Amino acid sequence: MDINKDIIRGLLIDSVHSKTEAKDFFTKNLNSSELLNMLVEVAIDDYSGDARMEAAYWISKFDTTLLKSIEKDLLRIQEDELDSIACHILVALGRIKSEEGLKFLIEKRIEPEMYWESQALKYYYSDILEE
Repeated sequence: MDINKDIIRGLLIDSVHSKTEAKDFFTKNLNSSELLNMLVEVAIDDYSGDARMEAAYWISKFDTTLLKSIEKDLLRIQEDELDSIACHILVALGRIKSEEGLKFLIEKRIEPEMYWESQALKYYYSDILEE
């Protein structure tokens, strides 16, 4: 597969607008590590917010084996200030049962809004969250 960042960006923007051809392209290529790496690059730093958001969405759909291979990148992207990007990455980290992702989710996303619920979750997952 010959991947060009400009073409991928265009397809991501088309996908946001529910264009079938773009959605079909991504659906058919969810096993491509080359595409996954390009989507990570776009999600981390692209001038198009729509492309970044949709890249995060499609990343979350990839096979868990491929997602595990980019866990460090996912952990970095989960901290994005835009919830429309971070939320999809949180799902991807959940799919691979990332311990660091779980810790971030509880401490940085749940605890600030739902303190007592986060405390309960910390007990549920104390074997994972011990520091």
